[in-house]
Amino acid sequence: MRERIFSLEVEYGISFLSERGSSEPTKETLVSALRCALTDAVGLNESSFITTGAKFYHDVGHAEWAHPECRSAREVALYDKAADALLALLLPRAQEFLRAEGFRGRLLVVKNNVDVHGNTYGCHENYMAERETAWLDHEDYLRLSIRYLVPFLATRLILCAPGRVGLGRRGEQGFAFQLGQRADFINTVVSRDTRDLRGIFNLGRENEPFSEGNYRRLHLILGDACMSGYGTFLKLGTVGLLLRLLEDLEIGEIPHLKEPVRAMQIVSRDPSCTALLPLYDGRQMTAIDIQRIYLEQVMRYAERHPTSPEERELILLWAGTLDALQNAPSRLFGKVDWVTKKSVLDRLLAQNGLSWETPGLERHPIRYKLQELDIQYHNIDPAQSLFYKLLRSLRGAEALDTLWDAESVRAAQSAPPPYTRARVRGEVIASARRTGGRVEVKGWSEVRLGGQRVELYDPFTFFSAEAYTILKEGRLVSA
Repeated sequence: MRERIFSLEVEYGISFLSERGSSEPTKETLVSALRCALTDAVGLNESSFITTGAKFYHDVGHAEWAHPECRSAREVALYDKAADALLALLLPRAQEFLRAEGFRGRLLVVKNNVDVHGNTYGCHENYMAERETAWLDHEDYLRLSIRYLVPFLATRLILCAPGRVGLGRRGEQGFAFQLGQRADFINTVVSRDTRDLRGIFNLGRENEPFSEGNYRRLHLILGDACMSGYGTFLKLGTVGLLLRLLEDLEIGEIPHLKEPVRAMQIVSRDPSCTALLPLYDGRQMTAIDIQRIYLEQVMRYAERHPTSPEERELILLWAGTLDALQNAPSRLFGKVDWVTKKSVLDRLLAQNGLSWETPGLERHPIRYKLQELDIQYHNIDPAQSLFYKLLRSLRGAEALDTLWDAESVRAAQSAPPPYTRARVRGEVIASARRTGGRVEVKGWSEVRLGGQRVELYDPFTFFSAEAYTILKEGRLVSA
């Protein structure tokens, strides 16, 4: 399947630094303030959806941003960056709402995946995938997909992880740097749950939106949020490429990990990318070795089948990233988050005559600065974020990412993707904002205009004659 829907669900960490004498707002109050600011700018009252077709809401103590349906990994990465930028832009407005309710202080939003209390929150990936093939029924094809993708997913941390200070859920297993933030929370190979049993491969939502007919929703919960669009693009795009090979049943021999969960943790705790991972057949390979096997299969596939410019770009980026990790990781500064973050922390340690191997580092006062920089890296506010500070030093004062200019990011803050049902959803909301008409967005696949139901079951639908007729005739306003 060459045409595919991609999306992300990003949960942001939120907190409030109260001024002396001010009470502490609940997490739900903080998200409500952010949602009110978003509603003023790009939304509607009584709706969690906004003009981009995305959904923003409170989810178990976090602010969750479910991105609009996109036609490519690069498009998702753009809308992910635009979401960060829009939230940052609206922070002062959200703080005004909080102050009006008597809460004085500063609202802090960070895009990471674990807090100091040992809680983890997700950055979930969604892919439209085929349910079965001409040769394999649903169950057999699902088994093949798990078998084929797990070794890739367990080792892809080297491409797109954000980096973390501390080992274990609460740092109880040591004070060191690791690649992944969710790696220590993944505890099984396959799961249907998303909170207690967190799997490398998740089956929990395969029948949810954009899964009609022969399509299922591949919902992955193992990944981390990226500050860098480069990492988001690689994370989603490489999975998209491998799904093409699976769906065409053009897969070759792959290395099967003896203990996939343990292997993922080993990869996460090995910034050198040289650790040997035990395979089921008795051999050992590094994460780079395993990634190269998948890359080589994709390259052979691309020689025999038509590929898009984006897919060819992904193949080059994938190969270039593996080469850099093996020979000159510094070339990935500003692109791969864990490499960028680690270089800053390494520099601070070296300036103080220390390293990650220094005995007793966990008791040295510098640990608190390292932990502070770790969190500061993920602050979405460009004025406070370490990531954006580093990016500006490379690309200038207006830089928001390495893949797009600031104008592209600004455009994606209010306009929906052009070629999915998010466009219909977003333009209906935009029309209601202009006219004051009555609109209900009943979910991802249905809107109601002036009380009339319009179904959007096909996620590739980017135009609805029914919806636009209602808008053109003014029935939305008169309802």
